[in-house]
Amino acid sequence: MSDDTPGDEIRALESADPAAAATASADLHDRISRIPTATTPVPAGRGRPRWLVPLAASAAVAAAIGGAYIWGSGGIAVSPSTTPIAVETGTPADPARPIHLYGDGSGGALSQSVEMQVGGRVEPSVGVGFGWDRPTGRNRFLLPTLDTASTQADVFVVDPAAQTTAEDAGRMAAALGLSGDARPSDLDGGWVVGDYAGAYFGLQLWGEAYFQSGIPDALSVCERSATDLHGRDKMNDDGTWAFGQEMIRCMADTPPPSDELVQESVSLFLSALGIDETATQITLTPDGSDHTTTATAALIVENNVTEIVARVTVSAQGIMYASGPTGEIVSLGSYAVVSPAEAGERLSDPAFSARMVSSPDYLSVPPASLTAPPEAPQPGSAVPWKVVDREIVSVRLGLALLPKDVNQHRYLVPTYEFTAADGTVWSVIALGEDELDMTGSG
Repeated sequence: MSDDTPGDEIRALESADPAAAATASADLHDRISRIPTATTPVPAGRGRPRWLVPLAASAAVAAAIGGAYIWGSGGIAVSPSTTPIAVETGTPADPARPIHLYGDGSGGALSQSVEMQVGGRVEPSVGVGFGWDRPTGRNRFLLPTLDTASTQADVFVVDPAAQTTAEDAGRMAAALGLSGDARPSDLDGGWVVGDYAGAYFGLQLWGEAYFQSGIPDALSVCERSATDLHGRDKMNDDGTWAFGQEMIRCMADTPPPSDELVQESVSLFLSALGIDETATQITLTPDGSDHTTTATAALIVENNVTEIVARVTVSAQGIMYASGPTGEIVSLGSYAVVSPAEAGERLSDPAFSARMVSSPDYLSVPPASLTAPPEAPQPGSAVPWKVVDREIVSVRLGLALLPKDVNQHRYLVPTYEFTAADGTVWSVIALGEDELDMTGSG
């Protein structure tokens, strides 16, 4: 095939293209003419090449072939589907889970591992997965056909000024059973009621409260009881350690909190902070010894469960300690949101730092043990450079909580979440570039 004369494949493409009458640049004609035919061999030991289609022509080419985009490593190819997949969102009856933008905060991805009870049903919790075969970070995203229409959505921010006065701190503390006036905190510039050595309540200026009731944990109670009864060194007549045996008996006899007590404790704390309990999703997590239960009440905004949460840890004696938000969630108005198709392209754009934020647990497989020096590679063999293909199978639009900015503001922003066929989950911010302050320093 010459550079001037189109081949059969190109003529078939042109005849199928509803935009065939449009004038294309000579450069575009030249690049299309160089696309290999289906019979072009793939070099042994190499991955199948991905051929770049210019962005300006990609939509028309995909429409002509009846396909979707494959995006990654700076290139697009096509795949067979033509109907855009539906974008999932939460509903009032079934709020969507939070969308994460930054993994687990330590550089690792989050893995689905443990089941917890959530609002009367079991849902997976999130934990960190480890293993030698963790993804390398070199990924190629295979996208289905995605909607190209942009939309609008609200951006929210937590306004801490709603409850930050000494009077606010005193009122909240009184609701939790503490008396006394609020005084300036010497820890964080907010207010505190009570005694740090016992029961106290604190209100921070950036819209967070913390509470400690002074109720000791079961381990401390049993340790003190065993020490009072036997000291640390006494042995029983049968040769067993008296202190240790008493600790075992005491811990076994310590009951867990009842469901009713946990519910009452959560309601009390949320009410003290002015949080509408009906606008939260509550997760109950017993500790490993069943002596305490921690309730996590996540605020629901616009049919989305958020990472703005209150946490209450309860023993059989009541609330041990708790923390939660006191600020008001306010809308900053409607912002431009990019289309799912553009968000898919952001998966491969370093400016948006697409991260794997959840994954199935990866099997931990150590490197093979060597009993002899490894053989040298054969001349001309391919150099290992692992790139993982991620076939996107679903997409949803929800809210993600950004880290605090330099002014301690916390934003809830529209975010797309993409799930791949292998169970990995990826997310990118959904706001248009004109809505983002992208200035920064190196």
